Amino acid sequence: MSERLETPSLAEWLGWPTERVSRWISAQPEPVVMGWPYNGTRRWYVAYRRRNPRAKDYLGVLIRRQAELHRLIFAHGVRVILAPSFGAESLKRGEAYTQYALGGLARLPDDEVYRALIDSGVRIRFYGDYEETLRAAGLRSALDTCATLTEATASGEGPLLLIGLFADDPFPTIARLSVEFAEREGHPPARAELIEAYYGLPVPDLSLYVGFEKPEMFDVPLLTNGLENLYATLNPSPDLTQRQLREILYDHLVTRRAAPVDYDALSPEAQLELAEYNERCKGDTLGIGRIDLLTGLWRPLLPTGERYSGFQKD
Repeated sequence: MSERLETPSLAEWLGWPTERVSRWISAQPEPVVMGWPYNGTRRWYVAYRRRNPRAKDYLGVLIRRQAELHRLIFAHGVRVILAPSFGAESLKRGEAYTQYALGGLARLPDDEVYRALIDSGVRIRFYGDYEETLRAAGLRSALDTCATLTEATASGEGPLLLIGLFADDPFPTIARLSVEFAEREGHPPARAELIEAYYGLPVPDLSLYVGFEKPEMFDVPLLTNGLENLYATLNPSPDLTQRQLREILYDHLVTRRAAPVDYDALSPEAQLELAEYNERCKGDTLGIGRIDLLTGLWRPLLPTGERYSGFQKD
């Protein structure tokens, strides 16, 4: 059987060279479009500083780590990364934080890993209502960087990196684009036409979304259709590992696409296992958490015998 058609076991998949994983994913009928907000960075940096006490450049470290992970994800055959990065909530952290964090956009072209990605054909685009926000914040250099990176990568033929900036309230922009399209073309835009108008180029539907800690999805306007798979890592985004990425991709492409079960055809043994599983999981919910007494952070409750150990009691 050809590599294009075979479905590997998880053990085989984890052991394949990256190039083989990429070829297998690229041979699938639909491109993989991955939503991956880069979250938990301040929390991650606390642990990073404990391992690297001489580290001083918070933004530089985070930009490099994100670039390395974008390279890893693209190397596995993912065609589009949607990276929601800043929203209105970021502005609530104060002007100093806003100036510092958003100012990091101007540093993207200086990172050697990002430069290598651009040289390899990766296209970079920005989406959201960022132009007005960056102007209002006096971040002209960041705005210029967005334009420079878009222009510099426009002719690339590789994967697409979409960086979301203030895409958390897209509806006024979507309404305006719809009206402008209708006035220009004489009919309302179809969904694909509206997606292209909003993002500046055609973008396939979202395939999967990998959040951090709390299961939630945000800042990917127009691209959801109810078929996307949702994941949440327990550690901050910069801690994503290759094995973890492969397990997520395997679950999305293989495990969740298993044929529907015919419950009427289940054997007595299978029916017993199903009943026992339901009993074991009774009362458990993915997504419920408690506040850790020591750190004050929300932590998920996992289905273990010591569910409330170390957490604030109800």
